[in-house]
Amino acid sequence: MSPTSSLSATFNDFLFATVCEERNEMRLSVISALARQDLDPWAEAAELARMPADGAARRLSSLLAGVVGDAPTRPDHATIALRLVALLPTAAETEIPHQAQAAAVLTAEPFRAVRITCLVLMASMAVSVLLANLAPRAGASGPASGASTATRR
Repeated sequence: MSPTSSLSATFNDFLFATVCEERNEMRLSVISALARQDLDPWAEAAELARMPADGAARRLSSLLAGVVGDAPTRPDHATIALRLVALLPTAAETEIPHQAQAAAVLTAEPFRAVRITCLVLMASMAVSVLLANLAPRAGASGPASGASTATRR
């Protein structure tokens, strides 16, 4: 789905947790840190939740290294990452929404295609009817046939 990530509350504890305090005394949250890296925070949280804790901590530590450099004290990225990864739901807790979401997409897409196909067919039928009504009919008496009769006299 990146298309799409779901904005599920499942990852709120993790995403809105404080990473560190920046030089301007503002707190940097995980969601802000990931967004600064041009990453989808929910998709990244879901990916981290599916990983083993040590792998997730290493990945998060490397991601944080790119944005936490402006903190007044040099934080230990590994320690921060371990603390934050503990806030992630377990893989089992995150699988059900993903499976339900995948099932919804699989069942919705064919119906969307059918609706679009029906709309295209209806539009083409409407255009055909309009063109048929606008086209002159063969053998019909109209201004053109009257004009040719007048010229013969």
